[in-house]
Amino acid sequence: MRDRSSFLGRAGYRRNALIVAALLFVALVTFLLDTQGVLSPVRAYLTNKLTPLVSAVNGVNGQVADFFAGSHDLQRVTKERDMLRKENSDLKAQILRIPQYEIENIRFREQLRIEKTNPWQLIGADVSVKTLADGRRIALIGVGSNNGIKIGMAVIARYQSSPPSLIGVVSVVNSDSANVTLIDDYSSAISVQAYHGTELVRGILHGNILANGVLQMSEIEREAEIATGDNVVTAGLTRLYGPSLPNAAIPSGIPVGIVKTAYIDGRSKAVDVQPYINPELVNYVWIINNDTK
Repeated sequence: MRDRSSFLGRAGYRRNALIVAALLFVALVTFLLDTQGVLSPVRAYLTNKLTPLVSAVNGVNGQVADFFAGSHDLQRVTKERDMLRKENSDLKAQILRIPQYEIENIRFREQLRIEKTNPWQLIGADVSVKTLADGRRIALIGVGSNNGIKIGMAVIARYQSSPPSLIGVVSVVNSDSANVTLIDDYSSAISVQAYHGTELVRGILHGNILANGVLQMSEIEREAEIATGDNVVTAGLTRLYGPSLPNAAIPSGIPVGIVKTAYIDGRSKAVDVQPYINPELVNYVWIINNDTK
């Protein structure tokens, strides 16, 4: 076995030596031929044939590189597009909110002015629904017991150049909403007083839906002096007028309207009162947060 392995090793060595010698011979012959210029036509031929192939390979490499570069750019452009779309959407939302912010700012400044000139604490609310049928004049507002609203609280508003005026009284309270019985509702009864010079003339203001928004102030003393143009305000005595409004404690001095005409009504006197504000035109109100116990 040892002799056979030695023989195979020597045979492999001789084969490798022959291959190396052959390669050296070929290299030497090629060098000699090249120095004599014999291989120049062959080199030119191979160059002409291989150059397009090399160019094609380089082109493919360039296209592959461009593809990956383009794919990266596409991802970047797509990301930037999505970011721009989001920014555009956010800007549109902000633009849409600007008018609402302006409205809220105006209402807040108006509330501060009212509170500054009157002994009232106000809670603002949007008017969402009005019931104006079958003799009822009811408004639904967007605040309720969660906001401190109670039955009997006075509700005021402003419209154009009018003073802050009474438009109704809270009559039903839910957790996040409340019903307001407007002053032109047939069930409305509020104690009021008219200023006639230095005299105060008291009476009860009733809703009158059949007189185009004109209200009636009745139960005025027959001898009382009252005339067209006298200002009518709340008297702060509503809680004294029977069980129909047991919780109503409307503060005194809230503007209501102006006397239009005065006339005799049985044993007493009555007047027609034009409210400063038509309650049916109001979309935003303030609730006077006074004690209603």
